[in-house]
Amino acid sequence: METGYWTKVLTRRKLSRRRLLGSSSGVAAAGLALSLVGCGGDGDETEDASGLLGKIEDTSAKAVPGGTHLDYFATDIQNLDPLLARQRPDFAPMPYVYSLLLKAGISTTKKPGAADVTGDAAESFELTPDGLTLTLKLRANHKFDPRPPANGRAMDSADVSWSWNKFITLALYGRELSITSDPGAPIQSLETPDARTLVFKMAYPHADILQLLAAPYLFIEPRDDNFDFRTTMRGSGPYFLEEYVGSGRIVFKKNPDWYDKPRPYFDIVQQPLLSEYSSGLAQFAGKNVWSYDVRPTDILATKRANPDMLLLPGREPSPSGTGFWNFSKQPDSVWKDVRLRRALSMVTDRELLLETFFNTTEFKDAGLPVQTYWNSHIGAGCPEWVDPKGTGLGEGAKYFKYDIAEAKKLVEAAGMKAPVASIFHTEVGFDPERLKRDEALAGHMNESDVFQFDVDVLDYNTSWRRARESAGAGFPGILTHFQSGDTTDIIINRTYTPTGTNSVSSQPIPGVTDLVFEQRREFDQQKRLGLIQEMQKRLALEWPCLYFPGDVPAFTLRWPWLRNEGVFLTGSATARSFTYEWYDKELHEKLS
Repeated sequence: METGYWTKVLTRRKLSRRRLLGSSSGVAAAGLALSLVGCGGDGDETEDASGLLGKIEDTSAKAVPGGTHLDYFATDIQNLDPLLARQRPDFAPMPYVYSLLLKAGISTTKKPGAADVTGDAAESFELTPDGLTLTLKLRANHKFDPRPPANGRAMDSADVSWSWNKFITLALYGRELSITSDPGAPIQSLETPDARTLVFKMAYPHADILQLLAAPYLFIEPRDDNFDFRTTMRGSGPYFLEEYVGSGRIVFKKNPDWYDKPRPYFDIVQQPLLSEYSSGLAQFAGKNVWSYDVRPTDILATKRANPDMLLLPGREPSPSGTGFWNFSKQPDSVWKDVRLRRALSMVTDRELLLETFFNTTEFKDAGLPVQTYWNSHIGAGCPEWVDPKGTGLGEGAKYFKYDIAEAKKLVEAAGMKAPVASIFHTEVGFDPERLKRDEALAGHMNESDVFQFDVDVLDYNTSWRRARESAGAGFPGILTHFQSGDTTDIIINRTYTPTGTNSVSSQPIPGVTDLVFEQRREFDQQKRLGLIQEMQKRLALEWPCLYFPGDVPAFTLRWPWLRNEGVFLTGSATARSFTYEWYDKELHEKLS
C-alpha cells in the first residue's frame, strides 16, 4: 500500500465531514456537528445490530489437546535472549519459552490486577506487612529444556540469581526493578538462602511490586556464561523452541512437563514471518494462518468475503495509549513555551483521527457497536484514566478540545506568528503503519495553518533510537514514541521520571514526577487513585508530550476452529492466553 494511504483516507473523511456540515446552517449545523462527535459514553453504539459478531465464549471445558497452531509474526526478531533484547518484536516469543517468577492474571470478565497475580516459576510468595521483604519459593522439579546447557535439570535459586545479575546489569528494563541501575527503583537486593528460596529486599515499600515482577521483564535462563542465548532459546515455559530461521519462521513444541496441565493445548505452534500486509492477508484468507491483524478498513470486507470467519469485538482500550509525541527539550526549541504545546493539542481533531484510523463510521453504519476513547497523558485503558471529555481534568481539559481559533491565540500570546515551523520526526524500520499515520498527522496539523511541519524519517535501530533515548535533548521538533507497559505505575514511571526507559525529559517535571514516586509508596488504593488522577490534571496543563489521540477497541477476525483466541482479558502477556487456545478439529472438518 502506498505511503500516503492514511493521508488520503483522512482527506476523504475531512471532505465528507465538511460536506455534511456545509449542508446545514445555524443551530441545525451546530447540532449536526455535535452529533458527529463520539465519546466513551453517550452517543456510542453498545449493542450489535449487524448480525456479524460472534460470541465471546471460554470453551476450555471442551478443549481437546493436540494439533498445530498456524500462527504468524509480523516483524523480524533480532535477538532471542530475553535479558539482552532491545526491540519490541524481540520480546514476543519470550513468554512461550521462558518462565518468570510471577505471572499476570487472566479473566473473561474483568481486567486482572495485582490481586490476580499468581506464581510462575515460583509456587508461592509472601510480602511482609511493612512491604520491605518479598519471599518466594520455587516450584519443585520445574525443569528446563532437555538440551544443553541445562539438560533438563530443575531450576534452582542459583539460576534466578544468575539471571537477576545479568538482568540488572545488561537488560533494557533492569533499571525499572533494581537500585543498582536506578536509585529510584524498588528492589535493593536478592538473597538465596537455599536452592528453592528467594528473598527480595526492598529499597522502599512498593505498592505494585507483584505486578512489576509479573511484567515481561525478568525471564529466568539456565545459568551458563558461555551459552549464546541470542541465537536460540532454552527455557522452562509452556513451549520449547523447536526451530528458528532468521527472517523466516519460528516453531515451538509443547513442554510436556509444564506445571499447568493440560495446558498448553497445542502440541506445535508454527509462526512464519509475514511482514508484508497484503501477503499476510492473503495467507489468512487462504487458511494458512488462523488469525491475522486485519486493518480496521479491511475488517468488514474480509468478513463478508469469508463468512465463516469469526468476528469478535475488542475487549478494552490500550493502557499504553499506543504511544505519544515528545516535544524537544532543547534550549532554543519553540516547544519550550507551554502555550505552543497546548496549541498543538488544540489543532488535533481527535474524533476525526479516530474515525480515520479505526474506521468507526463504517462499523457504525454496519450496525456494529463502537466505543471511542480519548487518551489523557496515560492510555484510556488504565484503570486510573481521567476522561478528557469530562470535567475531571479541570482547567486543562480545554486543551484537548479541537479549536483552531484558540490555538492561534495561544501562538500569538507566545509572541510568534502562525504558522510556526517545526519538524515531525518519525521512524522507519519497525512499524510501517506508524510511519503512514505520522505522515497523515503532520499533514492534518499543517492544515490548521497554526503549524507547519516537515517530516523527518529516522532509522528505527539507529538515529530514531538515539533520539528517543535523549529524553527530548536529541532532536529539535516532535518525536514519535512507542509506548508499552502493562500497569499504570510502569507506564508513568517509564515516561515521567528522568531515568525512565521512555522518558520525556531528563529533568523532573514540576508537580508531576514527585506524584509518580509518591503513588508507588501508597498502599491505600483510593489515595493512590487520587494521586494518579491529580497527576493527569497537572500534565493537562504542562503538556511535556502529546499522547496519540485515543483508542477504539478493535474488531478482530480468526477462523472459528481456533478456539479461545480473543476471549480473555489479561494483566500482561505473561498471563499467556495462548496456552488456553485449542484446535477444534471437528469444526474445521465440518467447515472445509
